Amino acid sequence: MDIKANDPRNKQATTNASMIRYRVYSRRVRTMLYLGGVLQDRTHSAIRSYITGSLVILMCLSYCIFLMNLSRDHTDNLILMVKYFGLMCSFIAPALMSACFLIKREKLFELHETLNDLFEQELSRDQETALATLYAFDRPSYIVFFTVASTVLLYVCPPLISIIRQIVHHTEPRRYRLPFPAKFPWTVPINGGFLFYLHFLYHLFVGWWMLFTINSVDSLFGFYAFQISSILRTMSVKLANLRSRETFSETLKTCVRMHRRLLRCSHMLEDIWQLIILRMLLVNSILICALIFEASQFTDITINEVSLLIFYIALKLLQTFMYAWYGSFITSSSEHFCEGIYFSQWPDSSLDRHVRANVIVTMMQKPITIKALKVSSVNVNMFTNILNTAMSYFFLLQSLDKAG
Repeated sequence: MDIKANDPRNKQATTNASMIRYRVYSRRVRTMLYLGGVLQDRTHSAIRSYITGSLVILMCLSYCIFLMNLSRDHTDNLILMVKYFGLMCSFIAPALMSACFLIKREKLFELHETLNDLFEQELSRDQETALATLYAFDRPSYIVFFTVASTVLLYVCPPLISIIRQIVHHTEPRRYRLPFPAKFPWTVPINGGFLFYLHFLYHLFVGWWMLFTINSVDSLFGFYAFQISSILRTMSVKLANLRSRETFSETLKTCVRMHRRLLRCSHMLEDIWQLIILRMLLVNSILICALIFEASQFTDITINEVSLLIFYIALKLLQTFMYAWYGSFITSSSEHFCEGIYFSQWPDSSLDRHVRANVIVTMMQKPITIKALKVSSVNVNMFTNILNTAMSYFFLLQSLDKAG
């Protein structure tokens, strides 16, 4: 068994499979960005990007206004108010993501090109180390996509099935309903017709942006986090395995320069995603609390409502944990790199005083961390803090409900 495990052919086959998986991962993220209307690429014109991005913003924000209009009719019902507020917070997300990507368009170009060049360099030298943590980033994106898709379909499928059933069975009078709750300033017919189907199409588009825009932006953050952490880990391994003093000196100089570029990339990543992460910090704890409170108040609940609540709560937990997990990966890889320099043979190498000074400065720097507007670090502690906050809000809502 040990001979087979150490067989170079098996290792090469595993590496090739990981390489194929990485290319598929990269293409999938790009495809989702395109379908979500937020792809920023030099091969696409700026006009096209602004048109699709503005469409996402317009449709999602307009739905939030219609939902707010509906919530005004139920100010005396705490459960419905909490439910509508939660939906409103969720549908703001695609609009915010699209706006951030349009505003930071040039930084996205620079971030993508810099990370892609650095990662491809390391990939050509050591594929096994560069792709070692691929599954930790690739698999969560599949899980989150499945959860988001299930949540959106649980909203869209029941009214769609109901419409098809009434048409097939020639039911009279027909009573149709839209996928998402909303109140328009005008009357929408419930017995079909062009106006109803136009509104139904509008809801389908809103659900489409919810599915692909949110999932693509979250996956892109994970993709960049994977590249940054993998580059740091390959540099750590490279420094630990060098034996020649002359080769070590040149490699150390290169690693210090690459660390500077990665530090700039992490600042750009933080700048682009800081509002998105801050919204998640503020909203997800409220949404988790609202969903648990909504579930605790139901006495007569359908299977569809149970499934919807379960998938929605799972989605918010997974989304929060995914960001926290990716941020922790970057910080951990940065710590390993600094330790790799510290325990290497740099004091005995033939480095000039300028390079030695840069090495000392690199070791003295704090590990790379992603922060949301300098308010909170994106790590596993952030996930536990959100859960604690959600439970505090839940007990507060229970107290208000009992007092009312």
